Amino acid sequence: MKMVQVAETQVRFDLEPGTPERVRVILAAIPGIAVRRAKKAEVCVHGRAYRLMLLPNGIQPPAQMAGQLMTELAGPEGMALVVAEKLAKHVRAALEGARCSYADATGAAHLVAPGLLLHIEPTARRSQAAIPPPRGIGALGVRVVQTLLAEHAEAWAVTTLAARAGVSAGEAHRVVLRLQTEGLLTAAGAGKARRRRVANPHDVLEWLARVPAARRIHARVRAFLYARDPDDLLARFAHAASERDLTYAMTGAAAAYVMGTRATTALPELMIRIPPTLDLADVATTVGAEVVEGGANLAFVRDVGEVGIYGRAMCAPAYVAPPVRVWLDMLGEPRGEDAATLFREAMLAY
Repeated sequence: MKMVQVAETQVRFDLEPGTPERVRVILAAIPGIAVRRAKKAEVCVHGRAYRLMLLPNGIQPPAQMAGQLMTELAGPEGMALVVAEKLAKHVRAALEGARCSYADATGAAHLVAPGLLLHIEPTARRSQAAIPPPRGIGALGVRVVQTLLAEHAEAWAVTTLAARAGVSAGEAHRVVLRLQTEGLLTAAGAGKARRRRVANPHDVLEWLARVPAARRIHARVRAFLYARDPDDLLARFAHAASERDLTYAMTGAAAAYVMGTRATTALPELMIRIPPTLDLADVATTVGAEVVEGGANLAFVRDVGEVGIYGRAMCAPAYVAPPVRVWLDMLGEPRGEDAATLFREAMLAY
């Protein structure tokens, strides 16, 4: 951990009563920082109070522009502060360039105020210890959450959600109750008129990324299909799949490429989700590819729960998985986290 601190500081954050408890936990974990509840949001340095403009759920892109706006609103005698579960490296750099403070659950912190400059590099260990993965959600439950996020502004009846996600009403109800318990859904009305809304799509997406079933790959077969370049490979696979009436959904960086979000300059493999009833090696042979151990350019994945196929969309020349699924699968690819962040900013914006 690297820490740069200008002058000996005594720093305290005063948080208003409605501030999420998670914000208090993240700030309190910063070395030398005190946090308390108060009537007014302020940051106190050496006993002097300054205005605190707090954004508790991350920041929407473009980060530098948003950070500059916050800094201007906070004024020269105040602090603009972004708090999040995790801020990507390029987002942190943009906020620093805007003289906007930040802190996240990985341990990253950059605090700027009159008489204060504190910078701490992140540590993955703290993040893992602070955020245990949510248990008890299976593949169908993941599909329900993906559906909620796809239309996160909607007020959902359980029966409507179940129909839209293609699951039983009981399954949808279990997921809804779980999310409500965790403070991720709000509810209004009673009986058949009861409706649920996503409280904050950013928080639900971060929660889903920590669900083991959301990112588990149950089976994968790698194969090679001759092609001149990624565009030719996409066209050849899509044509072969169409000719053989194959149900599939492209996902990960390959889907981002098809959707026009060039989140990565290299595309070594196309990840393709296949119905769980089909044999992956047979599928590879069916489209004219050769199963290989090395040098693959196709990766066929068993789509347990059809979390990729259900809700797929045609984005010429291929079918692609829902954007939330694409993002989740990008996280598990080699060097995929940065690419996933770029895709999230471009396609999800939360």
